[in-house]
Amino acid sequence: MQIRRLTRDARRPRGPAALALVAVLALLGPGTALAQSTIDAGSFSTQSSTVWQYLLHNSARRSASSCLNSSSHPDESFTCLQAVLRLTGLDATLGKDGNVTLFAPTDAGFQALAKAMGSGPFNVLMSDRQKLTTVLKGLMVQGRYTSADLKARSVPATGRLSLPTLAGTQLQLTFDRFPSSNGRVKVAVGRDTFQPEWTAYLSGHTTLLNDGSVIPMDMVYLPRSMR
Repeated sequence: MQIRRLTRDARRPRGPAALALVAVLALLGPGTALAQSTIDAGSFSTQSSTVWQYLLHNSARRSASSCLNSSSHPDESFTCLQAVLRLTGLDATLGKDGNVTLFAPTDAGFQALAKAMGSGPFNVLMSDRQKLTTVLKGLMVQGRYTSADLKARSVPATGRLSLPTLAGTQLQLTFDRFPSSNGRVKVAVGRDTFQPEWTAYLSGHTTLLNDGSVIPMDMVYLPRSMR
């Protein structure tokens, strides 16, 4: 019963529904940026579902018009992300070309982007399907990785790792070489220094799924040209 409901929910909005999504996203105001987060690189779990089903299951059951204010756990909700994936048509791409690791901005991550950009530029971006497609494909990497896998591949001296994305770009990760006392590390996405402005960080732990994996992020990483 649950799988049938998820499949039914996964249908993309067309025509007026897609336009309505653009309109409601344009009304979303900036939120509060998150503090720099840390992860336990060795923490992961597995679930018997697809990446898309996982995003739906961890999205607030409400309209996209309130996605930036969704649920009591916005750090763990993907209401905004799954709405934008539907709008760009990339929901159909997930799982088609084998395993894909998705660096997945949470609702709080979209909130942080709105604050960093300002409401005007943020609203413009949310109504531009071509740019949104580039942004989202730039957060997808071929292969099924955990944070620990990626950390093991980083250069020990610098903590850096460059990953080819489905957008044809390189996603830069920088693992902090000095973990905190509890063994957790910060992972900056798209920058080689740990500075708050425009820096996305990995947060939470990896979830391994049937057709890839999801690693949450606390901001939507934007290429420098879109800022």
